[in-house]
Amino acid sequence: MKRYFIVDEYFGSRVYDSKNKTEEYYDNKETEEIKGKLLGDFIEINHKKENQLSSPLKISMNTTKKCNLRCKQCFTESGINMEDELNTKEIFNLFDQMREIGTFFICLGGGEPLTRPDLLDILEYGKNKQLAVSVVSNGLLLTEEYIKQLNEKNMDTFWISLDGLEENHELLRGKGTYSKALRALELLRDNFNGKKAIRVTLNKNNFNDYPELIKIAEEYKFDLIRITPLIPYGRAKGEDLEITQDEYIEFLKGISQIKSKVQIIYPEKITKKKPWIGTNGFGCHCGKEAIWVDADGTCSPCYFWGEEYNIGNIKDQKLIDIWNKSLEKSVIKGNDVCKNCNHYSICRAGCRARSLYLFGNLDDVDPLCPLKKNK
Repeated sequence: MKRYFIVDEYFGSRVYDSKNKTEEYYDNKETEEIKGKLLGDFIEINHKKENQLSSPLKISMNTTKKCNLRCKQCFTESGINMEDELNTKEIFNLFDQMREIGTFFICLGGGEPLTRPDLLDILEYGKNKQLAVSVVSNGLLLTEEYIKQLNEKNMDTFWISLDGLEENHELLRGKGTYSKALRALELLRDNFNGKKAIRVTLNKNNFNDYPELIKIAEEYKFDLIRITPLIPYGRAKGEDLEITQDEYIEFLKGISQIKSKVQIIYPEKITKKKPWIGTNGFGCHCGKEAIWVDADGTCSPCYFWGEEYNIGNIKDQKLIDIWNKSLEKSVIKGNDVCKNCNHYSICRAGCRARSLYLFGNLDDVDPLCPLKKNK
Protein backbone atom coordinates (compact mmCIF):
# COMPACT_ATOMS: atom_id res chain seq x y z
CA MET A 1 0.00 0.00 0.00
CA LYS A 2 1.45 3.36 -1.06
CA ARG A 3 1.88 5.93 1.69
CA TYR A 4 1.72 9.15 -0.34
CA PHE A 5 -0.75 10.60 -2.82
CA ILE A 6 0.22 13.36 -5.23
CA VAL A 7 -2.78 15.29 -6.53
CA ASP A 8 -1.81 17.34 -9.59
CA GLU A 9 -3.03 20.94 -9.53
CA TYR A 10 -2.61 23.95 -11.82
CA PHE A 11 -0.13 25.50 -9.37
CA GLY A 12 1.79 22.26 -8.82
CA SER A 13 0.44 19.65 -6.46
CA ARG A 14 -1.08 18.64 -3.14
CA VAL A 15 0.88 15.87 -1.43
CA TYR A 16 -1.05 13.81 1.12
CA ASP A 17 0.76 11.67 3.69
CA SER A 18 -1.68 8.90 4.64
CA LYS A 19 0.38 7.87 7.68
CA ASN A 20 0.57 11.27 9.36
CA LYS A 21 -2.75 12.51 7.88
CA THR A 22 -1.20 15.74 6.58
CA GLU A 23 -1.32 17.51 3.24
CA GLU A 24 1.26 19.95 1.89
CA TYR A 25 1.23 22.14 -1.21
CA TYR A 26 4.02 22.52 -3.76
CA ASP A 27 4.72 24.39 -7.01
CA ASN A 28 5.65 22.54 -10.19
CA LYS A 29 9.40 22.51 -9.55
CA GLU A 30 8.97 21.37 -5.95
CA THR A 31 6.56 18.65 -7.09
CA GLU A 32 9.16 17.08 -9.37
CA GLU A 33 11.69 17.18 -6.53
CA ILE A 34 9.20 15.50 -4.17
CA LYS A 35 8.50 12.74 -6.70
CA GLY A 36 12.21 12.02 -6.88
CA LYS A 37 12.55 11.83 -3.10
CA LEU A 38 9.55 9.54 -2.62
CA LEU A 39 11.10 6.85 -4.86
CA GLY A 40 7.80 5.64 -6.25
CA ASP A 41 6.05 5.35 -2.87
CA PHE A 42 3.09 7.37 -4.13
CA ILE A 43 -0.07 7.28 -6.20
CA GLU A 44 -0.57 10.17 -8.62
CA ILE A 45 -4.05 11.58 -9.19
CA ASN A 46 -4.65 13.92 -12.10
CA HIS A 47 -7.98 15.69 -12.60
CA LYS A 48 -6.24 19.04 -12.99
CA LYS A 49 -8.37 22.11 -13.70
CA GLU A 50 -7.46 25.61 -14.88
CA ASN A 51 -7.14 28.02 -11.93
CA GLN A 52 -9.34 25.88 -9.66
CA LEU A 53 -8.74 23.00 -7.28
CA SER A 54 -9.33 19.64 -8.93
CA SER A 55 -11.23 18.29 -5.91
CA PRO A 56 -12.35 19.56 -2.50
CA LEU A 57 -9.71 19.58 0.22
CA LYS A 58 -12.28 18.56 2.79
CA ILE A 59 -15.85 17.40 3.20
CA SER A 60 -17.99 18.27 6.22
CA MET A 61 -20.72 15.69 6.65
CA ASN A 62 -23.81 15.43 8.81
CA THR A 63 -23.98 11.67 9.33
CA THR A 64 -27.43 11.80 10.93
CA LYS A 65 -30.02 14.19 12.32
CA LYS A 66 -30.51 11.91 15.31
CA CYS A 67 -29.21 13.42 18.56
CA ASN A 68 -29.45 12.84 22.29
CA LEU A 69 -29.59 16.62 22.92
CA ARG A 70 -31.71 19.53 21.68
CA CYS A 71 -29.18 22.38 21.75
CA LYS A 72 -30.48 25.92 21.26
CA GLN A 73 -27.74 26.83 18.78
CA CYS A 74 -27.98 23.69 16.63
CA PHE A 75 -27.74 24.79 12.99
CA THR A 76 -28.97 21.39 11.73
CA GLU A 77 -31.99 21.40 14.09
CA SER A 78 -31.15 17.84 15.02
CA GLY A 79 -33.10 15.52 17.26
CA ILE A 80 -34.91 12.87 15.22
CA ASN A 81 -33.18 11.14 12.33
CA MET A 82 -34.34 11.70 8.75
CA GLU A 83 -36.15 8.84 7.00
CA ASP A 84 -33.81 8.83 4.00
CA GLU A 85 -30.40 9.19 5.64
CA LEU A 86 -27.37 7.75 3.87
CA ASN A 87 -26.89 4.09 4.66
CA THR A 88 -23.56 2.39 5.33
CA LYS A 89 -23.01 1.32 1.74
CA GLU A 90 -23.72 4.82 0.42
CA ILE A 91 -21.15 6.34 2.78
CA PHE A 92 -18.65 3.68 1.71
CA ASN A 93 -19.29 4.75 -1.89
CA LEU A 94 -18.60 8.37 -0.96
CA PHE A 95 -15.27 7.32 0.57
CA ASP A 96 -14.42 5.37 -2.60
CA GLN A 97 -15.02 8.47 -4.71
CA MET A 98 -13.05 10.70 -2.35
CA ARG A 99 -10.02 8.44 -2.70
CA GLU A 100 -10.45 8.35 -6.48
CA ILE A 101 -10.54 12.14 -7.01
CA GLY A 102 -8.02 13.13 -4.32
CA THR A 103 -10.09 14.32 -1.35
CA PHE A 104 -8.65 12.83 1.82
CA PHE A 105 -10.20 14.75 4.70
CA ILE A 106 -13.73 14.31 6.00
CA CYS A 107 -15.27 15.45 9.27
CA LEU A 108 -18.30 13.49 10.50
CA GLY A 109 -20.81 15.43 12.58
CA GLY A 110 -24.54 15.43 13.06
CA GLY A 111 -26.73 15.32 14.96
CA GLU A 112 -24.68 13.07 17.18
CA PRO A 113 -22.60 10.67 15.05
CA LEU A 114 -22.17 8.22 17.92
CA THR A 115 -25.90 7.42 17.66
CA ARG A 116 -25.15 5.67 14.34
CA PRO A 117 -24.72 1.94 15.08
CA ASP A 118 -22.50 1.62 11.99
CA LEU A 119 -20.09 4.44 12.89
CA LEU A 120 -17.24 2.07 13.74
CA ASP A 121 -17.76 0.28 10.41
CA ILE A 122 -17.63 3.65 8.63
CA LEU A 123 -14.40 4.56 10.42
CA GLU A 124 -12.90 1.18 9.56
CA TYR A 125 -13.70 1.71 5.89
CA GLY A 126 -12.15 5.18 6.02
CA LYS A 127 -9.02 3.63 7.54
CA ASN A 128 -8.81 1.09 4.71
CA LYS A 129 -9.15 3.90 2.18
CA GLN A 130 -6.31 5.79 3.94
CA LEU A 131 -8.56 8.82 4.59
CA ALA A 132 -8.20 11.29 7.45
CA VAL A 133 -11.54 10.90 9.20
CA SER A 134 -12.57 13.12 12.13
CA VAL A 135 -15.64 13.01 14.35
CA VAL A 136 -17.44 15.89 16.10
CA SER A 137 -19.43 14.82 19.17
CA ASN A 138 -21.08 16.22 22.28
CA GLY A 139 -19.21 13.47 24.12
CA LEU A 140 -22.10 12.21 26.23
CA LEU A 141 -22.12 8.72 24.72
CA LEU A 142 -18.38 8.13 24.96
CA THR A 143 -17.11 5.26 27.08
CA GLU A 144 -13.66 3.87 27.68
CA GLU A 145 -14.56 0.72 25.76
CA TYR A 146 -15.83 2.70 22.75
CA ILE A 147 -12.61 4.74 22.66
CA LYS A 148 -10.58 1.53 22.58
CA GLN A 149 -12.54 0.56 19.47
CA LEU A 150 -11.93 4.03 17.98
CA ASN A 151 -8.21 3.53 18.43
CA GLU A 152 -8.34 0.55 16.10
CA LYS A 153 -9.72 2.76 13.31
CA ASN A 154 -6.68 5.06 13.00
CA MET A 155 -8.87 8.16 13.29
CA ASP A 156 -7.46 11.59 12.60
CA THR A 157 -9.18 13.74 15.26
CA PHE A 158 -11.95 13.43 17.81
CA TRP A 159 -13.69 16.76 18.53
CA ILE A 160 -15.73 17.58 21.62
CA SER A 161 -18.12 20.54 21.49
CA LEU A 162 -17.69 22.77 24.53
CA ASP A 163 -19.68 25.98 24.32
CA GLY A 164 -18.42 27.90 27.32
CA LEU A 165 -17.91 27.32 31.00
CA GLU A 166 -20.61 25.50 32.96
CA GLU A 167 -23.37 28.15 33.01
CA ASN A 168 -23.01 29.17 29.39
CA HIS A 169 -22.51 25.63 28.07
CA GLU A 170 -25.65 24.42 29.85
CA LEU A 171 -27.70 27.42 28.70
CA LEU A 172 -27.36 25.95 25.22
CA ARG A 173 -27.04 22.23 25.79
CA GLY A 174 -29.00 21.50 28.96
CA LYS A 175 -28.42 20.92 32.66
CA GLY A 176 -25.73 18.40 33.54
CA THR A 177 -24.13 18.41 30.10
CA TYR A 178 -21.03 20.37 31.18
CA SER A 179 -19.75 17.78 33.67
CA LYS A 180 -20.44 15.05 31.12
CA ALA A 181 -18.47 16.95 28.47
CA LEU A 182 -15.55 17.28 30.88
CA ARG A 183 -15.80 13.55 31.54
CA ALA A 184 -15.49 12.99 27.79
CA LEU A 185 -12.35 15.15 27.74
CA GLU A 186 -10.94 13.02 30.56
CA LEU A 187 -11.75 9.76 28.79
CA LEU A 188 -10.11 10.95 25.58
CA ARG A 189 -7.05 12.25 27.42
CA ASP A 190 -6.51 8.92 29.15
CA ASN A 191 -7.44 6.54 26.34
CA PHE A 192 -7.54 8.02 22.83
CA ASN A 193 -4.51 7.64 20.54
CA GLY A 194 -5.48 10.19 17.88
CA LYS A 195 -5.57 13.98 17.99
CA LYS A 196 -7.89 15.44 20.61
CA ALA A 197 -9.70 18.70 19.93
CA ILE A 198 -12.28 21.09 21.38
CA ARG A 199 -14.74 23.00 19.21
CA VAL A 200 -16.29 26.20 20.56
CA THR A 201 -19.16 28.16 19.01
CA LEU A 202 -18.59 31.78 20.00
CA ASN A 203 -21.82 33.49 21.08
CA LYS A 204 -22.97 36.51 23.07
CA ASN A 205 -22.90 34.59 26.35
CA ASN A 206 -19.54 32.83 26.12
CA PHE A 207 -17.31 35.24 24.19
CA ASN A 208 -15.35 36.04 27.36
CA ASP A 209 -14.91 32.36 28.34
CA TYR A 210 -12.21 31.56 25.78
CA PRO A 211 -9.14 32.10 28.07
CA GLU A 212 -10.52 29.55 30.53
CA LEU A 213 -11.54 27.17 27.73
CA ILE A 214 -7.98 27.25 26.41
CA LYS A 215 -6.76 26.44 29.93
CA ILE A 216 -9.16 23.49 30.00
CA ALA A 217 -7.68 22.28 26.69
CA GLU A 218 -4.24 22.53 28.27
CA GLU A 219 -5.32 20.80 31.47
CA TYR A 220 -6.73 17.82 29.57
CA LYS A 221 -3.68 17.73 27.27
CA PHE A 222 -5.66 18.32 24.09
CA ASP A 223 -3.95 19.10 20.81
CA LEU A 224 -6.08 21.94 19.53
CA ILE A 225 -9.05 24.19 20.13
CA ARG A 226 -11.10 25.83 17.37
CA ILE A 227 -13.27 28.87 18.11
CA THR A 228 -15.69 30.19 15.49
CA PRO A 229 -18.55 32.68 15.75
CA LEU A 230 -22.13 31.42 15.79
CA ILE A 231 -24.20 31.91 12.66
CA PRO A 232 -27.94 32.37 13.39
CA TYR A 233 -29.11 29.45 11.29
CA GLY A 234 -31.38 26.53 12.07
CA ARG A 235 -32.39 26.37 15.71
CA ALA A 236 -30.10 29.32 16.50
CA LYS A 237 -32.21 31.65 14.35
CA GLY A 238 -34.19 34.03 16.54
CA GLU A 239 -32.33 33.05 19.74
CA ASP A 240 -30.38 36.36 19.76
CA LEU A 241 -27.09 34.56 20.33
CA GLU A 242 -24.83 36.17 17.75
CA ILE A 243 -22.02 38.45 18.92
CA THR A 244 -21.64 42.06 17.83
CA GLN A 245 -18.85 43.38 15.66
CA ASP A 246 -17.25 45.14 18.63
CA GLU A 247 -17.38 41.95 20.70
CA TYR A 248 -15.74 40.04 17.87
CA ILE A 249 -12.96 42.59 17.57
CA GLU A 250 -12.43 42.42 21.33
CA PHE A 251 -12.23 38.62 21.09
CA LEU A 252 -9.68 38.75 18.25
CA LYS A 253 -7.47 41.20 20.11
CA GLY A 254 -7.57 39.09 23.25
CA ILE A 255 -7.02 35.67 21.73
CA SER A 256 -4.15 36.85 19.55
CA GLN A 257 -2.19 37.60 22.74
CA ILE A 258 -2.58 34.13 24.24
CA LYS A 259 0.38 31.78 24.06
CA SER A 260 -0.36 28.11 24.55
CA LYS A 261 1.03 24.64 23.93
CA VAL A 262 -2.40 23.86 22.49
CA GLN A 263 -2.90 24.88 18.87
CA ILE A 264 -5.49 27.67 18.78
CA ILE A 265 -7.52 28.09 15.59
CA TYR A 266 -9.83 31.04 14.94
CA PRO A 267 -11.05 32.74 11.75
CA GLU A 268 -8.43 35.47 11.45
CA LYS A 269 -5.46 33.17 12.13
CA ILE A 270 -3.59 31.99 9.04
CA THR A 271 -2.36 28.44 9.65
CA LYS A 272 -1.20 27.41 6.18
CA LYS A 273 -0.20 29.02 2.90
CA LYS A 274 -2.61 28.56 0.01
CA PRO A 275 -0.92 28.83 -3.39
CA TRP A 276 -4.31 29.05 -5.13
CA ILE A 277 -5.65 31.96 -3.06
CA GLY A 278 -5.06 34.60 -5.76
CA THR A 279 -7.26 32.76 -8.25
CA ASN A 280 -9.78 31.45 -5.76
CA GLY A 281 -12.28 34.23 -6.34
CA PHE A 282 -14.27 36.36 -3.92
CA GLY A 283 -15.31 34.93 -0.61
CA CYS A 284 -14.40 32.27 1.94
CA HIS A 285 -13.35 28.67 1.23
CA CYS A 286 -16.90 27.35 0.92
CA GLY A 287 -17.58 25.63 -2.37
CA LYS A 288 -14.08 26.35 -3.66
CA GLU A 289 -12.03 24.36 -1.15
CA ALA A 290 -14.68 22.37 0.70
CA ILE A 291 -18.28 21.17 0.48
CA TRP A 292 -21.01 19.90 2.81
CA VAL A 293 -22.86 16.62 2.62
CA ASP A 294 -26.09 16.43 4.63
CA ALA A 295 -27.43 13.29 6.29
CA ASP A 296 -29.67 12.47 3.29
CA GLY A 297 -26.82 12.97 0.80
CA THR A 298 -27.75 16.50 -0.28
CA CYS A 299 -24.62 18.50 -1.09
CA SER A 300 -23.97 22.23 -0.90
CA PRO A 301 -21.02 24.64 -0.97
CA CYS A 302 -21.98 25.67 2.56
CA TYR A 303 -24.74 24.32 4.77
CA PHE A 304 -25.45 27.84 6.04
CA TRP A 305 -26.24 29.14 2.54
CA GLY A 306 -29.56 27.29 2.60
CA GLU A 307 -31.47 25.03 0.21
CA GLU A 308 -31.30 27.53 -2.65
CA TYR A 309 -27.63 26.66 -3.06
CA ASN A 310 -27.93 22.87 -3.05
CA ILE A 311 -25.82 21.32 -5.81
CA GLY A 312 -26.92 17.69 -5.98
CA ASN A 313 -27.13 14.45 -4.03
CA ILE A 314 -24.35 11.95 -3.57
CA LYS A 315 -26.86 9.09 -3.79
CA ASP A 316 -27.36 9.52 -7.53
CA GLN A 317 -24.58 11.86 -8.69
CA LYS A 318 -20.83 11.47 -8.85
CA LEU A 319 -18.73 13.42 -6.37
CA ILE A 320 -16.60 14.95 -9.15
CA ASP A 321 -19.74 16.24 -10.91
CA ILE A 322 -21.03 17.70 -7.64
CA TRP A 323 -17.65 19.37 -7.13
CA ASN A 324 -17.79 20.94 -10.59
CA LYS A 325 -21.28 22.25 -9.81
CA SER A 326 -20.00 23.64 -6.52
CA LEU A 327 -17.25 25.57 -8.29
CA GLU A 328 -19.88 27.10 -10.60
CA LYS A 329 -22.27 27.92 -7.75
CA SER A 330 -19.53 29.54 -5.66
CA VAL A 331 -18.53 32.19 -8.19
CA ILE A 332 -19.41 35.31 -6.21
CA LYS A 333 -19.37 38.83 -7.62
CA GLY A 334 -18.30 40.48 -4.37
CA ASN A 335 -17.94 44.16 -3.62
CA ASP A 336 -15.39 46.91 -4.23
CA VAL A 337 -14.93 47.67 -0.52
CA CYS A 338 -13.44 44.24 0.12
CA LYS A 339 -11.61 43.90 -3.18
CA ASN A 340 -9.78 47.18 -2.61
CA CYS A 341 -8.87 46.39 0.99
CA ASN A 342 -5.26 45.54 1.91
CA HIS A 343 -6.56 42.69 4.08
CA TYR A 344 -8.43 41.03 1.19
CA SER A 345 -5.67 38.61 0.16
CA ILE A 346 -5.83 37.12 3.67
CA CYS A 347 -9.52 37.04 4.55
CA ARG A 348 -11.05 36.98 1.04
CA ALA A 349 -13.92 39.05 2.52
CA GLY A 350 -14.70 36.71 5.38
CA CYS A 351 -17.83 34.64 5.96
CA ARG A 352 -20.37 34.72 3.13
CA ALA A 353 -23.10 33.13 5.24
CA ARG A 354 -23.08 36.08 7.63
CA SER A 355 -23.40 38.46 4.67
CA LEU A 356 -26.31 36.39 3.35
CA TYR A 357 -28.02 36.39 6.75
CA LEU A 358 -27.76 40.14 7.44
CA PHE A 359 -27.73 41.70 3.97
CA GLY A 360 -29.60 39.08 1.95
CA ASN A 361 -26.78 38.30 -0.50
CA LEU A 362 -23.38 36.62 -0.70
CA ASP A 363 -21.63 39.70 -2.12
CA ASP A 364 -21.61 42.16 0.75
CA VAL A 365 -19.06 42.87 3.47
CA ASP A 366 -18.89 40.43 6.39
CA PRO A 367 -20.99 41.94 9.24
CA LEU A 368 -18.18 40.99 11.67
CA CYS A 369 -15.42 42.59 9.56
CA PRO A 370 -12.68 43.37 12.12
CA LEU A 371 -11.69 46.45 10.13
CA LYS A 372 -15.26 47.81 10.45
CA LYS A 373 -15.74 48.16 6.70
CA ASN A 374 -19.26 46.77 6.69
CA LYS A 375 -22.38 48.93 6.31
